[in-house]
Amino acid sequence: MHKVLQKQLKKLGFKNGKFPDGNLEKFIEIVDNAYNEADEEREFLEYTLKTSSKEMVELYTKLEQKSKTALAKSEKRYKELATKDILTGLLNRFAFQEELNRLISNSKRTNTKFALLFLDLDHFKEVNDTHGHDIGDKLLQEVAKRVLPNIRVEDIFARIGGDEFILLFTNIKKNELGQLVSKAISLFRKPWVINNINLHVTVSIGVVVYPDDADNEEELLKKADIAMYKSKELGRNQVIYFEKSLLS
Repeated sequence: MHKVLQKQLKKLGFKNGKFPDGNLEKFIEIVDNAYNEADEEREFLEYTLKTSSKEMVELYTKLEQKSKTALAKSEKRYKELATKDILTGLLNRFAFQEELNRLISNSKRTNTKFALLFLDLDHFKEVNDTHGHDIGDKLLQEVAKRVLPNIRVEDIFARIGGDEFILLFTNIKKNELGQLVSKAISLFRKPWVINNINLHVTVSIGVVVYPDDADNEEELLKKADIAMYKSKELGRNQVIYFEKSLLS
């Protein structure tokens, strides 16, 4: 409480948190009399109350701003934990699914196409078995660092689990997809150096196009997965575009 106000209240008999004779009504009467009997006392009371109120408002404002800042930081952190893959910083499966559904809705509305690439690292288990999970984790982090700067700003790269990633090439134009996919797989054909260890890890990719191959989340992922496994069967380190014959 403002020191001047404390002094004034003490003068009126308020001491150690208690009213005169422990009587609140008596104290109010004393304050009322002081206010009415002397202009000087009234002005002093008004000034101290006004000053204290102003200080309290300022203090409240500061506390409110601090609280909002702390809350905003917490909300940002919680959102990151909910939407980002902790290891790589990429979108996680949950966030990716939201982005995919948003992209489907937008593509329907604008009558545009997009491509979904299902990526699975080749022989990743051997990296973990031979060099340990720490090296495997660092490899996954390097994948994110290498791919993200080499895709378009509007495209989406996510890790959906283990050594599986998804690339979404949004709003693709005619004859543009082949070039984008070729660039993507070429990024994995360069050696990876992790803790001075040279790793030759490539990637198998399955590609589907919306709406040509499927027009909903479940079918897009299912068909991209089928195409990716076909790439594995055919020797890995290649791209397979989904076609109906893969279902037979």
